[in-house]
Amino acid sequence: MAWAKAICDKLAVEGHWADYIDPCSGLPMVHTDLNVVYPEVPALSVLMGYQTSNAGCCKVLLHPTWGSAVYPASLFTEAPREALLAAIHACAGVGV
Repeated sequence: MAWAKAICDKLAVEGHWADYIDPCSGLPMVHTDLNVVYPEVPALSVLMGYQTSNAGCCKVLLHPTWGSAVYPASLFTEAPREALLAAIHACAGVGV
C-alpha cells in the first residue's frame, strides 16, 4: 500500500490522475469520495483470463504460475506509459 501511495503521489505532483485499490475493501484509497467497490478478483478473471476457486463466500484468484499464492492489487492512472514507468522506477524500494 505504501508503494502504491508513493506512485500515486508522484503522478499527482506531475498532474496525472491516479488511484489504487485497498485490496481488503475494494475501495479507492486516494479518491475516497467515489465510494465505489472495485472487485479485483473478478476483474482479473475477466481482464487476464485467470481462473478462480470458491473459498466459502469468497473467490480466490488462481495465477497460472503461482496458483493461489497471490493477492490482487490494482492501481489506475491516466498518465502516459512513460510517466507511469518513471514513477514506478522512482518509487522502487518504497514500503519494502
